[in-house]
Amino acid sequence: MPYASESIRKFTSDLSAKLPAPGGGAAAALVGAVSASLNCMVGNFTAGNEKYADAEAEIRELLKKSEEVREELLKLLEEDILAYGNYSKASKLPKTTEVEKQERAKALEEALLNAATVPFNIMLCCYKVLQACKPLAEKGNKNLLSDVGVAAYFAKAALKAAYLNVIVNFLYLKEEAFKCKILKETEILLKNADIIEGLIEDACYKNLKK
Repeated sequence: MPYASESIRKFTSDLSAKLPAPGGGAAAALVGAVSASLNCMVGNFTAGNEKYADAEAEIRELLKKSEEVREELLKLLEEDILAYGNYSKASKLPKTTEVEKQERAKALEEALLNAATVPFNIMLCCYKVLQACKPLAEKGNKNLLSDVGVAAYFAKAALKAAYLNVIVNFLYLKEEAFKCKILKETEILLKNADIIEGLIEDACYKNLKK
């Protein structure tokens, strides 16, 4: 049964157990989904509120996108677990003959490509969460500014955690062109994520330390 249909206790229990999965990638996806959920909460407390009528359309659009990215992150949580399972299966393929060795190497490379792609997609989703945080901090319900800040912290942490799960798979991946492309894109994501998180943190401290 998908973890999205299970309790938090079930997920954390399996995460803490001596099991191959879920692991860090799935945990990153869950934290990302939590940060998206916080943005949803802020959107729900802002939309329909007369005090924020001028931003109604934008807030509703941010709410819609936040709900979509939350669902996508929950799917990626499952995909990360499956990716590890596929790699594990490929590693157990026979390698007695030359043909078997070649087939195993091909299966491992494909599994590693997928295992690196999933956390990269988690990074992309977490970056979307961060992007939504900025306008929510500026135009959302001011009573929930601290929640936007938490969402930003969580999204940034999940993005960085997913990055680790990208590069760990690069240790064994042979596809250099793919690795170079993804590394360039992750560098941009990490740099921009730092900037956005910093802006939101500044906004929180400025308005909450009065």
